[in-house]
Amino acid sequence: MTADGVVLLHGGMHGSWCWSRVLPRLALPAIAPDLPRADATLDAWADAVREAIGRTGMRAPVLVAHSLAGLTALHTLSGGGVAGVMFVAAVIPRDGQSYFGMLPRPLDRLRERLGVGRDGQLVMPRPVARLLLCHDLPPADARLVLDNLTSEPTRVLEAPVRHRVPDGVRLAYVHTTRDRAVTPGAQRRHAARLRAPVTRLRLEGGHSVFFTRPRELAGLINAWC
Repeated sequence: MTADGVVLLHGGMHGSWCWSRVLPRLALPAIAPDLPRADATLDAWADAVREAIGRTGMRAPVLVAHSLAGLTALHTLSGGGVAGVMFVAAVIPRDGQSYFGMLPRPLDRLRERLGVGRDGQLVMPRPVARLLLCHDLPPADARLVLDNLTSEPTRVLEAPVRHRVPDGVRLAYVHTTRDRAVTPGAQRRHAARLRAPVTRLRLEGGHSVFFTRPRELAGLINAWC
């Protein structure tokens, strides 16, 4: 299936703003939709992606899924009409597993003890976000990221994710080499959970490569599409 567009999917606590430097560098028509925050579920997110695609007239776009958007992309795939998915430092649980279910047991027990997410929202403390997401960003970019982060609905993180990749859909995984949020070792494990053949690509940088390496990331997308 030949791709006729690109859909950039933001990860957890991010929004379409994170793709502002990649979007104008793409060769194919491209959009970066914001996923709904109210009453968020994986179904709602996949529906929002399909509706955004429908408004463009794209028939076979490539999804580019950063970080937690791996969940969104996998859920969207089951509806068909997608030429491929490029996962960028993306989180990929095992088939039928949730994001929280994927966490190492000590971290999961700590989450429960602290009551994180009991109000239905998970918030990354600013010092943690600075350490994990902004360690290789200049100060102005770090402030931009930190000031725009939002809470994450925990119901999405608790939902099981199914791997339903239709025949003919191409998959790629971009490994970010200095990532602290999704470490290189974790990325290798995530990519290995995909059952279909996966093209492995490499990009020097931390988790926020859409800011630190927009030209290089856009180049990978353009070449792969």
